[in-house]
Amino acid sequence: MATFKDQLKLIKSEGYLRERDRISLTSSSHIKIQDRLVTSFSSNDYLGMSTNKDIISALKKSASEYGIGSGSSPLISGYTESHHYLEKEICEYLNTESCIIVNSGYMANLCLLSIFDKEVNVIQDKESHNSIVESSKLNKIKIHRYPHLDDSQIIKHISKDNDILFSEAVFSMTGDITDLKNHLTIKKKFKTKLYIDDAHGFAVAEKSGDNTSIETSCGIFGMKPSDADAYMGTFGKAVGTIGAFICGNKDLVEMIVQKGRPYIYSTSLPRCMIDATRKSLNILAVDKSRYIKLHENITYFNNSCKRKKIPVNLNQVPIKTVLLGNPHLTLKVKETFLKENILIQAIRYPTVPKNNDKIRITLTATHTKKDIDNLLNTLENVICEKHT
Repeated sequence: MATFKDQLKLIKSEGYLRERDRISLTSSSHIKIQDRLVTSFSSNDYLGMSTNKDIISALKKSASEYGIGSGSSPLISGYTESHHYLEKEICEYLNTESCIIVNSGYMANLCLLSIFDKEVNVIQDKESHNSIVESSKLNKIKIHRYPHLDDSQIIKHISKDNDILFSEAVFSMTGDITDLKNHLTIKKKFKTKLYIDDAHGFAVAEKSGDNTSIETSCGIFGMKPSDADAYMGTFGKAVGTIGAFICGNKDLVEMIVQKGRPYIYSTSLPRCMIDATRKSLNILAVDKSRYIKLHENITYFNNSCKRKKIPVNLNQVPIKTVLLGNPHLTLKVKETFLKENILIQAIRYPTVPKNNDKIRITLTATHTKKDIDNLLNTLENVICEKHT
């Protein structure tokens, strides 16, 4: 058996060694790394809410009154009035029947597939987030994976008995958008369940006739979160705090309370963080200035890429990627950007399939046009060098 040292040596030689950038955060768009200030295009804090003074004040006030830890799991003594009210408020924001708060988006997806007594068939995109993949490896789960965005293949995997179509609304590593309307059509026609992971669409998705006060990817297609059997969103991205939630009918939520092992056996999120999340959502429901600024930045980026013929996805989402296909080149490109005081992320296998290595860029409401111009100038030079 190869030692860990041998395994690590092999991982490094293949270009897949993961390293952590040690940073000092100042905002969602500017951080200190290696003792210098750089413009960051690697944060999922899309609306800059993590440094909002009103939210920080709410957290401090709650921490002063209730402490900084919850002390136990939600079924012992970790389920506070704040947790209860946050669940009720999300139902009101999204017009859903019931809601449950969990510690992370990863945990939410694990919970959703840990509640079944008999075997279920889970149908998912091959490029689904790892949390969806891993949640589908639980006991009594059969996984069927179809080629990325190829909905024509979904029907081949439907068994007409306990089928769940588990869809990532916005793909975290590509910025691609799932055709949720088509998935809803499949759900209705074949009587499957539809679970939607909207981690990267909740509170930032492009509005299109959505009648909720917080934006969702469902709204892009004229749908509602309640059209799905389960709708999941996170707080660690656009909301700027930490944690996640699952919306569905009362029976689904009650089953998670009864049988969702990651929920039952994990210490609850602290009440002060829940109160900060409540404050953030309250702001986002009524003040759309950050949302508008983010979409102005996305549109500016997209139009500039069209003009410069830079090959990126042009969806109206904050995630932008450039496919490079080689892990060593991807790391080299990241270093090239860092020399220009710009931080982007090098995404490699196993986060993405082999030969799909790419750089990942995330736009936020706190970026300026000058920030974006500097990014695009470097990106344009990288693309030119790649093709010479």
